Amino acid sequence: MKNYPSLRNLLISIFSVDVGLEESDEIAALDSVLNDPVQRADIEDELRQLFQDSSISWSDLLENDEYVVYPADDEVDAKEYVVESLWNRVFPNEKVP
Repeated sequence: MKNYPSLRNLLISIFSVDVGLEESDEIAALDSVLNDPVQRADIEDELRQLFQDSSISWSDLLENDEYVVYPADDEVDAKEYVVESLWNRVFPNEKVP
């Protein structure tokens, strides 16, 4: 499984429960990151790769020894969280692959 460093950094620094941001603050922080063209390109690239990665554990991406973003009930629930929190905000006019 690929590491996805830019996405993991977003999850740790913005979406982690330890950070404790309200949803509106998460959106503002993500928008700030996405306003940087270099960071946005990295995130877009990794997000597209993530959705093509058949080895990904969506649950582990969101809850692991390093951080907890969302304790999903199952893989479907975890993927839905990633779609709503990241994909739909990074690619608002694109369908999920």
